[in-house]
Amino acid sequence: MKEIIQNSKGEVAIVIYDAPLPPKYFRFTKKFIRTLFLTVPLLLLFSFLGLFFWGLGSRLRDVKAPSFPSVLSESDRRIQQLEEELKSEQDSNSLLSEKLSAQAPVASDPDRPFLFSIKEPYGMQNLTSAKKVTVGQVEFIQEAEKSVLKFQITNSGQETKISGHVIVYLLSDTGVLAYPREATPSTLDGVKFSVGETFSVSRLRPTIAEFGRVQTSAAVKFVIYIFTREGDLLLIHQTDSFKAGAKP
Repeated sequence: MKEIIQNSKGEVAIVIYDAPLPPKYFRFTKKFIRTLFLTVPLLLLFSFLGLFFWGLGSRLRDVKAPSFPSVLSESDRRIQQLEEELKSEQDSNSLLSEKLSAQAPVASDPDRPFLFSIKEPYGMQNLTSAKKVTVGQVEFIQEAEKSVLKFQITNSGQETKISGHVIVYLLSDTGVLAYPREATPSTLDGVKFSVGETFSVSRLRPTIAEFGRVQTSAAVKFVIYIFTREGDLLLIHQTDSFKAGAKP
């Protein structure tokens, strides 16, 4: 038996002595041992992993895919919020201006300010005595093709910002011109305050009102009307007379 065991290179023999019983002899091939201790564990491991991933996949199919919110920086979020607020404010202002300026012109009343050909807005308040805004640095320039009035609107009140509309009339011997052109006083139905140039002033706000050239050497003067965006009258300012005519 010893010779058989020594000559079997591809086998492994195991002898178990269990006295007083005779010894037991077992012979195994090396291929069987490799299969028993290497292949079988790997097969069991792969089977286990396969069953695990199969069960996990079936569960994942039943789970809804998560929705991830878009990532916005704090500044982007603030800009988006301000844009939405601005659009809402513009829509509200447009609707409010149309509603307030729809009132027909009112007959002259000594207790009410002189509004020339401007429609008196519904519910208009005369806030001129509050002197929330003033006009200064008035300058008249006569150019070859146009007449220009430059001035500054000053926020003299305690409010951080004032917004509204500006209408300017040029008065001369030959007639009346208006700025903006949409505010021309020849409109039979009257002029809405909301067609004036929009402005917003925290402290100082330069304004340039352009008119057609005045074909005369006579004196001209200007009347400036300033309204809030709701149609309340903030200021009526009449300038000194200026000499029009040839370009200086």
